[in-house]
Amino acid sequence: MANVNRPKGFSPIQNGNSSGFNSKVGLYAVATDAANSYAIGDVVMLAAGADADGIPLVTKWAGAVTVGAQPAGVIVGIRVADAGVSLVGSALSLERTYIPVNAGTHYLYVLEDLATAEFELQGDVTTWAAAHMNNNCAVTITANQTTLASSSPYSSIVATTPAATNTLPIQILGLIQRPDNAFGSYAALRVRFNIYSQNGAVTGRTGV
Repeated sequence: MANVNRPKGFSPIQNGNSSGFNSKVGLYAVATDAANSYAIGDVVMLAAGADADGIPLVTKWAGAVTVGAQPAGVIVGIRVADAGVSLVGSALSLERTYIPVNAGTHYLYVLEDLATAEFELQGDVTTWAAAHMNNNCAVTITANQTTLASSSPYSSIVATTPAATNTLPIQILGLIQRPDNAFGSYAALRVRFNIYSQNGAVTGRTGV
């Protein structure tokens, strides 16, 4: 059976020490943004400044890695209400999974420990094969994911262009082990970050 093309960005599955997912999550602010949407599974990088309460700002990571544009974390939640705002009579969207462009200042819960966390990430149309495991790869990121809706509410990030190059941002650790997943297009990959910001790495390991 062919793999299903249903990307959801980076989905945390475990820590590097094989324990369940319990990595550190931090609260960050995203200012109104006319260029980017933000969804669970997207990756953010640090931005200049903070909100009035000192909560640091982030912006959407574009996938390219430079000294000033390294990934800082993965969005795992979006705050549905802010302290000090009366919720009397308000309808809360507790299942909220994304923020559209020009939405004003909002708050994200971001998985910060990119040094040890492992993720599931769908591959693109590449025919993913055994030879690609233990390689690195790039990712395809859409700035304004206009397809965000209740039917496709998560990040559209997918893995692409596997190679041994040490400057590629993602390490491919293997294939997700479940009956509905196999080598081929849209394979679900077990990955971790090869280059990350808050834990100090600048370049990553070379794939094999």
